[in-house]
Amino acid sequence: MSHDDQSFDDAVPADSAELSDEHPSEQLVPVWLAAVVLVLLLAVMGVGGFILRGVLAGDSASSTPEAREIAQWERTIDATPNDAQAHLSLGFAYQQAERYEEALFEYDLVLKLLPGDPAASYNKGVVLLELDEDAAGEEALWDVLESDPQHVLAAKALGEYYAERKEYRSLVTAVRPVVEANESAADLQYLMGLGYENLGREDWAEARYRLALTYYPDMAEAHEGLERLGVSE
Repeated sequence: MSHDDQSFDDAVPADSAELSDEHPSEQLVPVWLAAVVLVLLLAVMGVGGFILRGVLAGDSASSTPEAREIAQWERTIDATPNDAQAHLSLGFAYQQAERYEEALFEYDLVLKLLPGDPAASYNKGVVLLELDEDAAGEEALWDVLESDPQHVLAAKALGEYYAERKEYRSLVTAVRPVVEANESAADLQYLMGLGYENLGREDWAEARYRLALTYYPDMAEAHEGLERLGVSE
């Protein structure tokens, strides 16, 4: 054997060929191919994540408490179209979701089924005021008081409406009959005090503010009213 042949044999282990033949799976994947696979994998994961997020977002948007309640009452009405209470509840669900036009539609259906219904008239009045349809809203709330002269919520809504417009005589006219029958309604006592204060009847205003504080000692507005009148508590 020549010196060159001996050097070659010494440089290569005798079992190297056998290892290569016996373990072909351990051969390395080309770097360029691994990079391509990685890029494709990341792309697929990104698209998949986008689609998944889209699906979850869609589900979330359609699964809010308001949406579920609306869907529930819509199903009820599909089964019993003349159920006035279901229409009233659906209208309120629409109102809570600020879908005011649809709420008004439901309240009008209730009023066709149950003319003069106080709950439908009250809710309708509140929605109309939200839509800045003041005259129609005011009329609807007066309709409530005509059918139910002790409706505290309608009186409060009208009282606040007239206070905002500085129509204090109308405030007193709307609130007084209701508060006389519901003395413990602190909100109404306060509104009466505000009305009397701005009509120049400070003694009556003081009495109303004190009544409000009797039933709601922490009412800041009533405390402020007495402060404006310059009387001690």
